[in-house]
Amino acid sequence: MRHAILGAGGVGLALGAALARAGHEVVLVMRESSRARYHGVIDVHSKLHGDLAVEARAVERLDEPVDVLWVTVKAPALDAALARVAPRLTPDSVVPLLNGLDHPRSLRTRFGPRQLVGAILIEAERTAPGRVTWNSLYAEVSLATTDGDHAGDGPEDRDHAGDGPEGGVGTGGRRLGGLAEVLADAGLGCTPERDPASVLWRKLVLLLPLALATTAADGPLGIVRRRPELSALLRDAAREACAVAAADTVVVDDRNLLHTLDTLPGRTDTSLHRDVAAGVRPTELAALTEPVLRRARDHHVAVPALTELARRAAERERPAEVPAPHRSTYRKGETP
Repeated sequence: MRHAILGAGGVGLALGAALARAGHEVVLVMRESSRARYHGVIDVHSKLHGDLAVEARAVERLDEPVDVLWVTVKAPALDAALARVAPRLTPDSVVPLLNGLDHPRSLRTRFGPRQLVGAILIEAERTAPGRVTWNSLYAEVSLATTDGDHAGDGPEDRDHAGDGPEGGVGTGGRRLGGLAEVLADAGLGCTPERDPASVLWRKLVLLLPLALATTAADGPLGIVRRRPELSALLRDAAREACAVAAADTVVVDDRNLLHTLDTLPGRTDTSLHRDVAAGVRPTELAALTEPVLRRARDHHVAVPALTELARRAAERERPAEVPAPHRSTYRKGETP
């Protein structure tokens, strides 16, 4: 199969390397500045998986047919990234692996029922164009078709899910099964799901409290745990995220979520924290927080801990137009 990776960051490079190693043709869609420094090889560095170097072409604009378009940019860069994909292209499947809840609607407008809903759990960080450090033993992808999708903002998203000649359950299910096999052959776990909203929420209830707390603490999870007040906010925010998900018809066991938070390594960090500390703007802070806070208001769910952590993270984000050297003791890794 021919795969295009739109967004050659940590996730995109790790995914592209795994697919290329399995024998698939992979093309990276990069910004001009990154492509100029890319040498045609994805270099993966991992103490757990071993180092790997695989060839992969790079283009600034995708105007050639592909079977699968993987969208691995962060939410603030989505519109600019999609402008680098020729409007006439119609990949068989479009798989976004963004964080948040709102991006499926805009992608569905562009690609219709060819768009799936996806999420990935992986710790990977781009260190240079084409170079990625893969820190986690795991790499798990969850996928669902948009048939019956209720991850959007209102009933209209559910009413139109699956419209069109390719939107039937049978077609979507076949595409989902085929991608699951491709990912398994590439050494990546893949869980097909029935409910697209569950795919997004089950990652977000973990990522959002972690991202906000590590950003507020200006350090990894171990730093959060050393500050009792902040650690309590993290746990309360996780419970609140589960409550909002439940109000949005997705049930997540908050006890299992808290257990996960308690057992993650202290070195666990998030890309939001790293971006804020490095002065990257815009960050995905708004894409992570605003859909959840909006749904909390719509469903009358109280979220004081999430609101407070979001305020503290925003304060960290605000002054960093010209960042000072970051002194955190741990900078690597991307939390699921």
